[in-house]
Amino acid sequence: MNAAAPSRRFARALSVGMLLAVALLFGLWWLFVRATPPDEVCRHIVDVTMREAGEGSLAPDSQEALVRSLEERCVQHKLDKIQLRGRIEYARYAKCVMGSDRLMDIERC
Repeated sequence: MNAAAPSRRFARALSVGMLLAVALLFGLWWLFVRATPPDEVCRHIVDVTMREAGEGSLAPDSQEALVRSLEERCVQHKLDKIQLRGRIEYARYAKCVMGSDRLMDIERC
C-alpha cells in the first residue's frame, strides 16, 4: 500500500465536506436571505395602491408623475430598511409584501 494513499483519501474527503458545506450555505441563503429587489417590491406596492385607489381618477401625466415620485421614495425607504434591519429581516418583509394583494395586508408586513 502506498503511503500517500491515506492522505489522498483524507484530501478527497475534506474536499467533499467543503463542497457540501458550501452547498448548504448557498441553500440557506437561497431560502432566508434572497429577496425581491426594492424596486420590484415598490412597483408591486404602487400597483396595488393604484388599483385600490382607482386608476381613472387622475390624468395620465399626473398619474405617471405620482407613480415615479412614489417609487423613488419607496425604493429609498426599502434601501434604508436593508441598512437598518438587515438582509434577513428585509427578505422576510419583501416576501410578505409580494404575497399580498391588498394595501391592508401590505401594511401588516
